[in-house]
Amino acid sequence: MTTLREIMTPEVITVTPLDSLAKAERLMRHYHIGGLPVVENGTLVGIITSRDIRGSNVNRLVIDVMTKNPVTAHPDVSLWLAKELMEKNLIERLPVVENNIMIGMVTKNTLYATLAKYTDTLTDLPKAEYLFQKAIDFLRQGQEIAIIFLDLDNFGCLNKKIGHEKGNKCLCEVAALLKAAVLEKACLCRYAGDEFVLVLPGNDIEAKVLAYRLSEAIASIKLPGAKLTASIGIAGGRRSSVRINDLRAMVSDLINLASLASTRAKRENKQVVVASGWQVVEN
Repeated sequence: MTTLREIMTPEVITVTPLDSLAKAERLMRHYHIGGLPVVENGTLVGIITSRDIRGSNVNRLVIDVMTKNPVTAHPDVSLWLAKELMEKNLIERLPVVENNIMIGMVTKNTLYATLAKYTDTLTDLPKAEYLFQKAIDFLRQGQEIAIIFLDLDNFGCLNKKIGHEKGNKCLCEVAALLKAAVLEKACLCRYAGDEFVLVLPGNDIEAKVLAYRLSEAIASIKLPGAKLTASIGIAGGRRSSVRINDLRAMVSDLINLASLASTRAKRENKQVVVASGWQVVEN
């Protein structure tokens, strides 16, 4: 899991509440930055930006115009949670705080540049790492989760028949349809090649309803001389035989079960198969 600790800038230029606005403005201009954390005795007490200074008398003190109680994050917060935090609060800089001490700073540009590495360039969907993190977040919140593993049928042969360019367009169309069909709380990723995986808070019964809807959406895609279908496997809940403290292993286990269920769906020419416990059973 990639966290803020891995991408934050540990050496941060700061000011104190009693510094002048002239000093803050000078530091921002010298280091080409748009904001400064305000620190007192090692503790973050505010943040000041160039916008705060604009139009103010430079002889005033930082404490007069700074934003108090700024939004912060722990260094072990995932990049995706940090993104949600920054977007929700409309901020460009996120101070990283541990044990009430500021230890670093992450800018929106740095965060987005790193997140781009975890985004599939063809479909613009997240890659598998994001799915793992969302699933772990749901489990940490005490929620039951369901994994939907969707594998396009015979896509390799179809790709050769219609050509790779049209095949890529087809994958993009599938991604768009899936994205439009899933609930906002669910997470969709392009897992590998022609495989897509979703995680959603809820049980396998709810997932099964969604899976059939996704299957119908895929079947609606029009291709010259070919029909597009998918085999879907579902696995849900918690696994008592997996170490409860190893949430990533639990998620990996559920994805594997869902993958095996999709393989059975393909083999038996079924739309959806639900895995139950350690056994894969028809549903």
